[in-house]
Amino acid sequence: MFFRYALPAILWTSIVTVLTLLPGKDLPEVNIVNFDKMAHLGVFGLLAFLYLRWKFFGTGLNLSIRTILLIIIAYGGLIEIMQGTFYTDRHADLIDFIANGTGVLFGWLSFRIMFPKTG
Repeated sequence: MFFRYALPAILWTSIVTVLTLLPGKDLPEVNIVNFDKMAHLGVFGLLAFLYLRWKFFGTGLNLSIRTILLIIIAYGGLIEIMQGTFYTDRHADLIDFIANGTGVLFGWLSFRIMFPKTG
């Protein structure tokens, strides 16, 4: 049971970490208006959804919903800081951080809509 629910959350966290910390020159260029912000919403929404799924249906994640969401938001902030600190071709972006946090809230809301009895 642990891996059924924990593994997707852990793997997605690993993928997000690697992709967001790649140098900007290694990322493909996408010419769609606001694609970057929508990607942040989706990536962090899915991250929140997977951790909430682990909490309610798996084992080993004994944190409150609020704590889980705040940790994911802090993780998004840390990524932005690291992008601005360690790379010359990337920068920390407050709007990206806001998109990350908004994505977390959308993930929580989506989870609540799909599983209303989880509180």
